Amino acid sequence: MKSKKDKEQTRKRIIEAVGHVLARDGAKGLGINSIAKQAEVDKVLIYRYFGGLPEVIKAFGITEKYWPNPEELVGDPEQWEKLGIQLSLHRFFKNYIRAMRSRPLTLEIMAWEQVSTSKEAACLEDIRIRTALECFERMSLEVNEDVDLTTLIVMMFSAINALLVKSIKTNSYGSLDLSEDKAWKRIDAVVAGMLKGVIAAKEL
Repeated sequence: MKSKKDKEQTRKRIIEAVGHVLARDGAKGLGINSIAKQAEVDKVLIYRYFGGLPEVIKAFGITEKYWPNPEELVGDPEQWEKLGIQLSLHRFFKNYIRAMRSRPLTLEIMAWEQVSTSKEAACLEDIRIRTALECFERMSLEVNEDVDLTTLIVMMFSAINALLVKSIKTNSYGSLDLSEDKAWKRIDAVVAGMLKGVIAAKEL
């Protein structure tokens, strides 16, 4: 009989195997057999511990190794209430960039998702969206009704994610060397300027 510690380690190996298979083979290569082979376990254990493929994908999607939790992106909500909308969003995106740059495996998966319409990709995207929504619920996002905050956030996410994914495929994008911290400092400065420009202009 496996001890509780052995079971936890096996579960962890299975969950980590999901990420490696997704990054390497995409959704087409993801299945109980491929996960079991990557984790070096009997596939029976995947059904026993998780129930099936959808459940093990969800288990992978909520791990901090794959996706930052609200605490990493936001932290103490009371601090955000003092910042106001513009600085709150700037700090959020700064934290988001730092968190994602430390997760190259996640960026590999996000690159695959851009060309995938599979239910596995949709499941992982849904987990990310729910986490983002939870973050914004913790922040004080009161803004002039003339500011289309939803569209602004979506566009910022789209631009930042495109650069993050690009950073794992090639070092340079235009004149930016995405492998260097100074390039991301420039990006951060532009993010701050764009937020200030849109929000401040609407609040005049």
